[in-house]
Amino acid sequence: MTGPEIAAVGKAIEVVGQKALGQDEKTRDELLSAAQGTPEFQAAARTAAARIAVKERIKLRLYQPFARMIGVSKAYFEDVFPEEMAARTANIPDEHMVTPPASVAVPAMQGLSYTFEEVNLRELYLNLLTTATDDRRSDSAHPAFSEVIKQLSARETVFLNAVLSKSNVPAARLDDQADNGGYRVMLSHLLNFRDAETGAPIDTSHVPVWIDNWERLGLVEVSYQAHLTEERHYEWVTRRPEYLMFSRVLGVRTLKHTKGIVSRTAFGERFIRAVSPPAGFVGVPQDEKVTI
Repeated sequence: MTGPEIAAVGKAIEVVGQKALGQDEKTRDELLSAAQGTPEFQAAARTAAARIAVKERIKLRLYQPFARMIGVSKAYFEDVFPEEMAARTANIPDEHMVTPPASVAVPAMQGLSYTFEEVNLRELYLNLLTTATDDRRSDSAHPAFSEVIKQLSARETVFLNAVLSKSNVPAARLDDQADNGGYRVMLSHLLNFRDAETGAPIDTSHVPVWIDNWERLGLVEVSYQAHLTEERHYEWVTRRPEYLMFSRVLGVRTLKHTKGIVSRTAFGERFIRAVSPPAGFVGVPQDEKVTI
């Protein structure tokens, strides 16, 4: 870079720095003057200029065309949103970066406007927008996915990600078996959710409602007429806290479990692909890490 080019980039950095760092003008001028001409400054200038360009491109392609169509939080969409999207789109080549269709972008940004403080939900919306911005993946960003995210709770998404990461997940139904051959369902949709770090069972009291919700949304299918063939897939059932609790209440003579399966649908497979972090982006760590 030439001296005038470095100075021009330095001026751009100064403008951004004035807003972001709040330094006084004299200090900024002294720092820029001392740094100009050094290889480190040139590298930093190129990096900063590229970052600024990406952020502005995000604003132009995503925020400005749709902002007037929806009620949004300007504090988030003008400052934080471009930063978050720039990080996710950093590995998308210019020739593959496109304006997402309004059918995807508008409902996603509407969802962001009232869930941006919920990290888990915000991540899904941002990843969906990123998918729609990359023409190599944009076909995976179905317009219905924003509505799906809208009907999920923040904690629910952690468990949903674990389920949709697999094609099939073993499930069990706990039944109170009567002498005449009939039964009373005590608990449906028991899954072996565990802490990813310790392996300890996680309380699943909300899971049956969540699975009914996922089935309603078309993400999974649940069956107790079909199950996985190998018995080892169900050895965990009688060790689960839920099974032990009901066995104490009902007695082991009447408590039975029916083997079942939760299967990811084609819609669910496409959904998890569209809302997963893009390649090269680690994503925001979740407070709760779940395995199944």
